[in-house]
Amino acid sequence: MFTAKIYSPKLIPLFFIALLWCACSGEKTQQEQYEDATSGVRFNAYKTTSGAALGPAVRLYNSQKADSLPPVDPAYAHLLLGYGWTVSGKPTLAFAEADLAEEAGDSTAQYLATSLRAIGMYEQGWDSLARHESQRQKLIRKPGSDAAYEAAVFYMLMGLMKAYERDFAQSKFFWAGFGNETQIHWPYKLTDAIDDLQQNRLQTGLTKLKTLSQDPDVPPALQQALAEQITLIENKGGDVNSRLFWPKLISTLVLEQLKKSSNAQLASIVQMVEGLREKI
Repeated sequence: MFTAKIYSPKLIPLFFIALLWCACSGEKTQQEQYEDATSGVRFNAYKTTSGAALGPAVRLYNSQKADSLPPVDPAYAHLLLGYGWTVSGKPTLAFAEADLAEEAGDSTAQYLATSLRAIGMYEQGWDSLARHESQRQKLIRKPGSDAAYEAAVFYMLMGLMKAYERDFAQSKFFWAGFGNETQIHWPYKLTDAIDDLQQNRLQTGLTKLKTLSQDPDVPPALQQALAEQITLIENKGGDVNSRLFWPKLISTLVLEQLKKSSNAQLASIVQMVEGLREKI
């Protein structure tokens, strides 16, 4: 036999007050913040502008390149544009480029667009959303490419995403491939040293950092940062600074180094994309 429960009338107003408080006082979820960033006038206006401007720029570049070089895929130009916006602290524009790359590209570009989007999410502090995005990546067929510039972009984005996830063991694997394509080897050496520090191999990691700080091929900005971090680590016993310190440093310096890469095609593509970014 069903028996109705009787609640005190005094509790009913309190219940509705609590319900209203929960509805009004809660902060936006990470998903809601991401949707805000990718649904406004700025996002849509930029996405339209970039979608219209990039195609002609890539076609002009391809018409002037040497016949021995493969043509540039517009989706990769969108990925490099998005990488530049991420480094510049403009995640809304980076998210727009990730969407454009995913919409215009093949499975390789779609795979990398999720990496670019996840990096932007980590930058914003949306860690759970970023992890979900990187999990979604596993549903996309893993790419392979014969074009050197495509392989370099792949290794760069994957290496950086793993660094943001603090999986430096995997990160250095991708930076090793990046070094093979570009002859820029310091990201691998740096992530290798950080991996040692994270695994409590303190002396080994410190030795690698000190060697790297004296490497003439290392950018001066990194040498200075390494000197400061070595002092901190020696004083604090293994502290590798904030969660975003190393990924942000790597991403900024790699973009600058790519403009001077010994891979002439990759350097020219990055310079073309950076010029387009300034115009947009």
